[in-house]
Amino acid sequence: MKNYAVICEYNPFHFGHKYQIEQIKAHGGTVTAVMSGDFCQRGEAALACKYARAKMALAGGADLVLELPFPYSAAGAEKFAFGGVDIISRLGFIDAISFGSECGDAELIKRTAKNVISAEFATALAENLKSGREKPYGAVYFETYNALFGDDGVFAGSNNILGVAYASEIIKNGLPLEISTVKRTGEGYNGGGEGFASATSVRNAIYGGGAEAAKALLPVGSYNILKEEEEKGRVCLPEKFFPVFASFLRTHKAEEICRFAENALSLAARLIKAGNEAHDMEELYALACTKKYSPAHVRRALLFAYFGVTDEMLAARPAYTVLLAASREGRELLAKARKCASIPIITKPADYEKYGEEVKHAFELAQKAAAVRALATKKAGSVGEIMRMGPYVER
Repeated sequence: MKNYAVICEYNPFHFGHKYQIEQIKAHGGTVTAVMSGDFCQRGEAALACKYARAKMALAGGADLVLELPFPYSAAGAEKFAFGGVDIISRLGFIDAISFGSECGDAELIKRTAKNVISAEFATALAENLKSGREKPYGAVYFETYNALFGDDGVFAGSNNILGVAYASEIIKNGLPLEISTVKRTGEGYNGGGEGFASATSVRNAIYGGGAEAAKALLPVGSYNILKEEEEKGRVCLPEKFFPVFASFLRTHKAEEICRFAENALSLAARLIKAGNEAHDMEELYALACTKKYSPAHVRRALLFAYFGVTDEMLAARPAYTVLLAASREGRELLAKARKCASIPIITKPADYEKYGEEVKHAFELAQKAAAVRALATKKAGSVGEIMRMGPYVER
């Protein structure tokens, strides 16, 4: 039996995620999910807390759910992949990484990954970034690749892009992990297309009409857990972030925040101006965005400035992971990890100081993110409540 790992957000866990796990299980594999914590890859706060989303994953067939902590969870594709693959490689029992992709072609993903980590590509990209300063990084990246290796359509899909990032980490570090992909069935990440509803579509339905509005778009387990979170007032309401982030921007200068990850002086200045003029989060982001700075880039830049996340912090390996949920099979996988993992696996949040200073500093940053996310809920959660949360373990 192969042990597969999936890097995911499950924001929330939907039918597409269930389909991927079913495809892995059809080959007799176990599934360990390394899942985003309180903020996700496009700089957005998670709809439900990480423990609730992990419980959804178990209901959908996952065996073990561990955390991809902030700030890696909120980073762009390269650092998101770096954090997730690093945790997986250090668990000591994972045989393969599986991910959804639009192309469904693992060999094409691997071939593309080898190209993007080549010296030829690195040199050309560096030169093109100098001459294309007003273009988004992604646009220059894709144009450079297509000019060197041809446009085979890989970078047209958001899941393909993440797959290439995962494969690049595995190949350049010589990790003994197989690369496996499941062809994505359903809408694109932004809601376009047909089939399984995307996470974006599901979230939009929930923000517009509550959990009930998304009932038909979710597996029963996900819906029931989400409904319970909603009744407890713990579903995130993004507009409630406005006083938090606007007050930060109105009390800082561009020169103070441009040193943080994803920021440049020009973007920092736009964020400060937007924070001074906007009346809500939607307007704040709209005022800061340009052709060069996408909405996701702007959200990450603001998030990293607020929490003081630097490029150096994102370049360091994750200091720890957290147990979020485990099935009966998952408990056996966890026991294997306890014996062979080279990364601390925190079970009780209150015990984090036992793992040394590096873990302490990293964990406290992630807890700050959790505490701020909890403010943007109907019933603002307290820090004490967050620290008392623990994994869901099937007995």
